[in-house]
Amino acid sequence: MIVLLDNQDSFVYNLVDALAGFDTVVYRNTVSADTVLGGGLGADPELIVLSPGPGYPADAGCMMEVIERAQGRIPILGICLGYQALIEHFGGHVQPCGPEHGTSVPMRLTAPHPLYRGLTVGVAPGQPGLDVPVARYHSLGATEAPAGITPLAWTDTAIGEVIMAAETDDGYSIGFQFHPESILTPAGPQLLERCVEHLVQKGRDNG
Repeated sequence: MIVLLDNQDSFVYNLVDALAGFDTVVYRNTVSADTVLGGGLGADPELIVLSPGPGYPADAGCMMEVIERAQGRIPILGICLGYQALIEHFGGHVQPCGPEHGTSVPMRLTAPHPLYRGLTVGVAPGQPGLDVPVARYHSLGATEAPAGITPLAWTDTAIGEVIMAAETDDGYSIGFQFHPESILTPAGPQLLERCVEHLVQKGRDNG
């Protein structure tokens, strides 16, 4: 069972549709952390997906408490605001980086990564390159990763390089600043499916 925490964003039900192949329950961030963490299901979820949403992570209902109680125990996939919440949970900071609402940009991987295999834009025939086109819909971002989080990809912004994808050092959580559920992220469906399957398996292997 996957729990999607709805941070009251217009993209949430695009994300629900993108997760249609998985057994998913949606809770708004106005419910208690207890409900998200199994109280409404009778058992811990196999994965918690933190949705996009407006504002800052600290203002998103129960989300920060959910991360505090789940990180390292239940796998987490954070998207946009959900990713920013992971950054702040580990002691990092997000800041205004100029509004980007509906632009497709190349994010550059820090190194080849299994989750992105076959999804990068080639620099020449037979040479895969490191760029992945993604959708940006955000005005906050992180330029530095706190201890415990490893950046996987960056893009250039008005304030310099902003982290676009990251994972926790324990492998239990992955964050995307971009929107994989948007049509402006061409490889989004494959990437989302890979991440969900990877994180669920991570939880099972360590359960």
